[in-house]
Amino acid sequence: MTLGSCTGVVPANVARSDATSWMDPGAKSASQLLYVSDLGTFDVYVYQFPSLKLSGKLHGFDSPQGECGDASGNIWIADTKSNKVREYAHGGAKPIASLADPLGYPGGCAVDPSTGDLAVMNIADFSDAGAILIYKNARGTPQVYGNSNFFYFYFGGYDRNGNLYVSGATVRGGYLLGVLTRGGKSVSLVKVTGGTLYFPGTVAWVGTTLVLGDQRCNGRAGSCFYRLRVSGRTARIAGATPLRGSCDVVQAWVTPTRIVGGDDAAYCRNGRSSTDLWPYPAGGKPASSVPGPRVPIGAVLSVANGPSAAR
Repeated sequence: MTLGSCTGVVPANVARSDATSWMDPGAKSASQLLYVSDLGTFDVYVYQFPSLKLSGKLHGFDSPQGECGDASGNIWIADTKSNKVREYAHGGAKPIASLADPLGYPGGCAVDPSTGDLAVMNIADFSDAGAILIYKNARGTPQVYGNSNFFYFYFGGYDRNGNLYVSGATVRGGYLLGVLTRGGKSVSLVKVTGGTLYFPGTVAWVGTTLVLGDQRCNGRAGSCFYRLRVSGRTARIAGATPLRGSCDVVQAWVTPTRIVGGDDAAYCRNGRSSTDLWPYPAGGKPASSVPGPRVPIGAVLSVANGPSAAR
């Protein structure tokens, strides 16, 4: 199961790399590192941020997709086909932990900054609809949560109160937004007003503003981001950030001044895929861009001194 709107299935002629992971000696001391997963080579690219200078590459995945990070700068990578999520330290070349997904195929993840709990979004379970798995303190056996309207769960993000907002879809592909409130027993639907989202993508919080990515903005092969005001079980679109010329930006990282993620141009318009940095909230053309990965999926920023340092 893949999370991109254009990728379809993983190319049959691509085999998992057995190369050794590598990292520049100075990566651990870098204040900010960007991790971008590649479903074309099954690697994860590591860049200095915001320069986008390549600083390392992580190997050994079956199908790396969504990513998330914690307050210590550690990052988690959902390795979908292996039914695992893997943890790496900031600038580290080897995993420091791995959690098995007992139900299915992990696609995205999010860490509650107030508790350290790890949420894993299953794009699908082994025989049925997907679910949300919560690993207390990012360890042990998960608690399982769902909603009968959701068939697919994609990505998620916690607000400052510990509520988890998730993007997903019905069995027929209709966009859904949901919330698992702190201490809640199930996922509740959140009604989006002021516009229409077509394909699930990024879920992020910038202060009190919910930011949602749409891989197919206006139902077309281009991506955009929406800024929403949340009140109860309603999220109203208050503004849009178009990413001019982009295609299939699956999961991006959003800061108060930037959006950074992969542009899957190779699959959508036979171009060259890239890692791009756009101004936020203005959007438009990328302010900077570097080639690769081949089929970018997830993006997460690891901040050595904690999330508040990211700009």
